[in-house]
Amino acid sequence: MRVEAIIVAAGKGERFNKDRHKQFYPLRGKPILWWTVRRFEECRVIDKIIVVIPQGMKDYAEKIALFFECEKIKELVEGGEEREDSVFQGLKTVEEDTDIVVIHDGVRPLISHHLIEKVIQETEKEGAVSLGIPVKETIKRVNKDNIVVKTIERENLYSIQTPQGFKRDIIWEAHMKKGDSKKKTDDDALLVERLGKRVRIIPGDERNIKITTQQDLKLAEFFLKEINRCV
Repeated sequence: MRVEAIIVAAGKGERFNKDRHKQFYPLRGKPILWWTVRRFEECRVIDKIIVVIPQGMKDYAEKIALFFECEKIKELVEGGEEREDSVFQGLKTVEEDTDIVVIHDGVRPLISHHLIEKVIQETEKEGAVSLGIPVKETIKRVNKDNIVVKTIERENLYSIQTPQGFKRDIIWEAHMKKGDSKKKTDDDALLVERLGKRVRIIPGDERNIKITTQQDLKLAEFFLKEINRCV
């Protein structure tokens, strides 16, 4: 079975730092993106890594990949305007004989090898899989004036994480059939749902955070220390 990983790191991350792409911001002395790539680099079931980067950053990303010896990176692809456009640019470089594609956020550097392998195992059986953790807080929907219009029962609600795994033909069809739809999404599983296909949710990890703010960076540093201490 051949498995390829698309790591999506084409965003600007302006909420994190307007002067620097957050995926290249240092985390314990190395770019956040490097930590993410290493998780897949060291995972024995990953055959190829495709990294989708911001436009105009290819030379810089190549230097990082070379300097940090990321040997499984076979493609560095410039992304598009939206996340789904960036994913599609990556999908176009997936080999035709690939069985499974896993898609992961470039700023989730704490994903474990175990969860990557679990996603792949379940994708082989189910066709489409996403990590998720149960929602703990009460969720309320409000109107434009921030007045509560509905309190949503949190039972059966999940906060979605990546990687998400798909059989290659399923995710390819999902992106091809979205066409010129104005309904943009940052969730690849939703595109599969729109095909009428089911997506299985499997348990994620509280430590598999997406670095969006400076506070998230501090939390990631803490988790890395804890992980290294246990190794």
